[in-house]
Amino acid sequence: MNKTIALVGRTNVGKSSIFNKLVKAKSSIVSSQEGLTRDMKTAEVKFDKKTIQLVDTGGFYTSKDDDLEDLILIKAHEAIGTADLILFIVDKKFGLSPFDKELGNILRKSGKEVVLVVNKIDVKTDEGTEIFHELGFAKKIEISAEHNLNIDDLKELIFKDVPEDEELSNNQIPKISVIGKPNVGKSSTVNALLDQDKMIVSDIAGTTIDSVDVKINYRSKDYLLVDTAGIRRKNKTTEKEEKFSVIKALDSIEKSDLTLLMLDATNFLVEQDMKLIEKAKEIGRSMVIVVNKIDLMTKEEIKKIEDRINEESSLVGFPSAMISALEKKGFRTLFDYVYRVLENSNMKISTNKLNKILVDAKESKSIPYKGKFRPKIRYVHQGGRNPHVLTFHGNSLDKLEGSYVRFLGNYFHKKLNLMGTNIKLKFINSKNPYK
Repeated sequence: MNKTIALVGRTNVGKSSIFNKLVKAKSSIVSSQEGLTRDMKTAEVKFDKKTIQLVDTGGFYTSKDDDLEDLILIKAHEAIGTADLILFIVDKKFGLSPFDKELGNILRKSGKEVVLVVNKIDVKTDEGTEIFHELGFAKKIEISAEHNLNIDDLKELIFKDVPEDEELSNNQIPKISVIGKPNVGKSSTVNALLDQDKMIVSDIAGTTIDSVDVKINYRSKDYLLVDTAGIRRKNKTTEKEEKFSVIKALDSIEKSDLTLLMLDATNFLVEQDMKLIEKAKEIGRSMVIVVNKIDLMTKEEIKKIEDRINEESSLVGFPSAMISALEKKGFRTLFDYVYRVLENSNMKISTNKLNKILVDAKESKSIPYKGKFRPKIRYVHQGGRNPHVLTFHGNSLDKLEGSYVRFLGNYFHKKLNLMGTNIKLKFINSKNPYK
């Protein structure tokens, strides 16, 4: 089991910045807006063949009323409970706060190993860092996350007593992005799979501002789930952080092996959903449709939803699972689809098989003339996976009718029967050796 390190501190002391430096990615949204990190964000950090689990908690205290303040406090307490080492972050620029003292008392009572991390030492102040001695922690390190001062020293301190890795790295575990409009139940679904409230679940739309990566084991198989921020309509993404969340959600699709597109049974296939389907298909990763909140539906209403999915042309070829995150129903069916679609997305298709399908396709519907020209397709091969890229070679392929290209795409999709995958066609004109 990897050692768990928790970053704990009051709001806006720089926990997310430190988290990003240690992870070496702009993984957490960094902002001067107080209380932005509401969830516990986790990441695996590797250093010298060693791996730790790094946890960035939400700020313990906010300066204004927040519906989520109690939840944030509970989450941070949970992080302390599960951590092997706590990095207690304080802010030299601000100085010693009564909240720091209160938090220091909580940490001392926990009995856990604590390192006091004084951040923002690049800022000149009347008082030095001696004021933090009052907190009573023997181990102390001074850093500046913004200017990368002493970050390597902090990393060495963290990894000092960590044994070398034995397990497979996350790079070998299938990555699954979880996307959908706000309040569709993404965090509730991940929580139900984890069987613990790792994320803050609330009926306030847009609670998950940042993306959170979580490793789960379902029926003896490991998966890495990415719970993305909810994607809102563009005219509502006015704040910089929210726009960044949309970009990160689409980025998570790009980096994943499979996308779970979550839809709300009570507010089904609205305009936002259709735009999201379009974007996901454009990126081209394999996809499973997940309809949540069926506990609020009658059997007749569920049947109508299933019929609507079957009628929707943009969803043809993608399997759909009906679930209730609240009642933890439908997950076996969902992961049967996940397993099968991941197998399909990694499948190597023989050139021989593809060319037999091509012959059948041309016999079924001959290539139409374009003016004086009739394009000629000579052969096809697999040019990529997830999405499956089928590369066609021949003459005058740039003159193929759009309707025939669509016919070929549909024909290959049906004959290959690769449920849940995207197929993209690429056409290359053969060079004329006599020119």
